[in-house]
Amino acid sequence: MIIGLEQYKTKWNIHTDSAIHPGLGAIKAALEELGNPHHVGKFIHLAGTNGKGSTAAFLSAILQAHEHSVGNFYSPCIEDLHDQIQIDGKPISPDELASAMQQLSLVKTPLTDFELLTAAAFVIFQKRAPDFAIIEAGMGGALDSTNVIDPKIAIIPSISIDHTHFLGDTIDKITHHKAGIIKKWKPVIVGELPQEAMDIVQETADRLHAEVIQLNYLTDAPLKLKGAHQQKNASLALEAAKELLGLEFNEEKARHGLSAATLAYRFERVLPGVIFDGAHNKASVDALVATIKATFPGRPIHIVMGIFRDKDYAYILRQLETVSDHFTFIDFDNERALPARKLFDESRSERKTITNLCDILPVYGGKEETIVMGSLYLLAVLRNSGRSFFQHYQS
Repeated sequence: MIIGLEQYKTKWNIHTDSAIHPGLGAIKAALEELGNPHHVGKFIHLAGTNGKGSTAAFLSAILQAHEHSVGNFYSPCIEDLHDQIQIDGKPISPDELASAMQQLSLVKTPLTDFELLTAAAFVIFQKRAPDFAIIEAGMGGALDSTNVIDPKIAIIPSISIDHTHFLGDTIDKITHHKAGIIKKWKPVIVGELPQEAMDIVQETADRLHAEVIQLNYLTDAPLKLKGAHQQKNASLALEAAKELLGLEFNEEKARHGLSAATLAYRFERVLPGVIFDGAHNKASVDALVATIKATFPGRPIHIVMGIFRDKDYAYILRQLETVSDHFTFIDFDNERALPARKLFDESRSERKTITNLCDILPVYGGKEETIVMGSLYLLAVLRNSGRSFFQHYQS
């Protein structure tokens, strides 16, 4: 469940389905009832396995550095659903979301939770009228509820295996979903994709007369977001900004924007000695391990971990065991959560333990760096928890 959504649904007597139902029929019908707010504005659409949020944050910062107002629709939320919809880097207010939900309460078409939030974002963007609105697909692309827009540009940062229950278990199947955000005559910017994926993207673009712009250089701008993969995401955002701004594009302003960009849970130092990272699939864990090796060479690492059950946890553990021999596995309250015992049994580490959210006071300080990683849901709960982590370390 998305944190905080139930209070709005209860207040405005909105009934939705918390399950995922890929398809555009319901969202299109609901938006039609609302007067099609998604037909107004300059949209940028992102789909991909990893890198969407970071690329969106970089692009937003570049556009703001050029004195443009920018709306962002992120997936999932960071702390609560208000920061899932942002204007110029600031979460919308409860009053603003309440006003949108009041409008949505009049919609007769049944929606899922994510469709409801997608529609709310479009309603808010129509009212606030930012110069640009950057929309991150929730999952996949072709059948994702965000795929009702006609964007100025599409961006696909990466493609790898994830969400196999919905998208399929091969690069071929997954790419056909992601490539669904490409629109006729509109350019698509792509990161380093597997050749099989690149072929499908190119075929889709050719059919739609869309230009494919491939990442062929890396920016050297200093970034707050750490890791070689973030240089790639920043470069994608830079290329997108050049396409969107044309002659208005200014290199100095763009570098300033890139250097200022931040995003929670991307190797985020939340306290001295404590980092949060939302790595939860093969590609993102590979990037996390590379970043740990580059940032803390030879430093003892304590991994605190909790993930969903549909992830390749054996692979994730094998990779993490190359940088750490100390693990704490978390049980957390979510129907998709993988029991900590599964992680414990699979782990080859001799220094391992199981805990839960109420008792999560991992050993901290001294020579170890604590990396709390895995489910973004878990990290959001930890950040919000009354017995947090933070209170322990700040006391």
